[in-house]
Amino acid sequence: MIKKINRFERKWILKSGDYLKLINSLLRSKFFFQFQYPARKVNSIYFDNSRFSSIRENLDGVSNKKKIRIRWYGNQKKLIKPVLEIKSKIGSETKKENYKINRLNDLNYLDEKNLAIICDEVNSRVKCKKRIFPILTTHYKREYFISNHNKIRATVDYNLESIFLKNLSELQQKKKYFPECVLELKYSTNLDRLVRHKLDQMTLRLSKNSKFVNSFFKRPLYLI
Repeated sequence: MIKKINRFERKWILKSGDYLKLINSLLRSKFFFQFQYPARKVNSIYFDNSRFSSIRENLDGVSNKKKIRIRWYGNQKKLIKPVLEIKSKIGSETKKENYKINRLNDLNYLDEKNLAIICDEVNSRVKCKKRIFPILTTHYKREYFISNHNKIRATVDYNLESIFLKNLSELQQKKKYFPECVLELKYSTNLDRLVRHKLDQMTLRLSKNSKFVNSFFKRPLYLI
């Protein structure tokens, strides 16, 4: 295991896709954000069981829920230093466990045989009551920011796209594109009062958002 994190994660969605507007709001806010790292491409494969329990939990507003994904950066078609992430969430408080999965490094996930290998590897590591499967991918560009006291992180995601992976025998490779961009604030749970106070100074409206759920329900109609 790489690390275990407990924190708050709060998200906003801007449907116009004007990510420069989000960045401007950050730089001018009372958090005094500044760029932290160079922008990079973020790729994920999300997993769920045959009943789509994870998606249902998000839609039903279940406070105690779990999300399982493989994440890597850079090359979109191959897994590069992939990490298995298990995110558990109670309200806005998030607990994340990360595990390196070197066995899957450099695999092309759009190959049906490789996707089956990925599925088996994840199920061997995650102890779920029901077998889980790769449901879809998400891909987007991410900008990174840090507050002036280095305690609050922010990310802005844009150029979102997704590939729906219905099952191993009907692997779909057609991408779906989304105009929205997403702002996320991440910080320790003991900073929540401070963050909430300063959020009142920002003009953005808090909105529930999940790239996983959004990608699933905006897939092409022929995949329903």
